[in-house]
Amino acid sequence: MIAHSGKRAVETQKMLDRIKDTEWGLILLDEVHVVPANMFRKVLGVIKAHCKLGLTATLLREDQKIGDINFLIGPKLYEANW
Repeated sequence: MIAHSGKRAVETQKMLDRIKDTEWGLILLDEVHVVPANMFRKVLGVIKAHCKLGLTATLLREDQKIGDINFLIGPKLYEANW
């Protein structure tokens, strides 16, 4: 995980530095309902992107942090009725 704070191998650190230094066009987030968790918040805070797209079949959380998704990646744009 990108937000890991322990010691890393040199090559791993180089790769992570490149990921952090690159400005990405799109980040695709599968199972976006986990994004409000602390580790995923750290990762989104480190990676730069012009656009974020989140997908999930279950937009539910028990900890009432589901509203944080609007702040972290933006509003829901589409919902399919199954």
